[in-house]
Amino acid sequence: MTQHIRGPQKHRFLITHGLLLGMLLWWCAGCAGPADGVPRTMEADYGRSVTYNRLEMMVNPPEAVDPKPPVGLGPQATQNEQNRYDKSFKEKERPRPVLSIIPGGR
Repeated sequence: MTQHIRGPQKHRFLITHGLLLGMLLWWCAGCAGPADGVPRTMEADYGRSVTYNRLEMMVNPPEAVDPKPPVGLGPQATQNEQNRYDKSFKEKERPRPVLSIIPGGR
């Protein structure tokens, strides 16, 4: 009871199945790719900084960073600099306007 497809029906059958297979492969490739334009959770929250940090880690891997702590200012100079920095955020005291009422004035 097996009948073979012949003629134009076979040609139509091959074209239809080829198109369906191509669409299936195209759909699977679209779903599998990470570059689908949808931001992931961290990228949506932090934007470009996550992308830049990823690229920075590719260019300069963490294993290549010098583990020694940086040497900076001495303790007293650091304290003075920090105090100056903290004072820059405090509101400056503004002089209150003096309101004087002069009796008999026009």
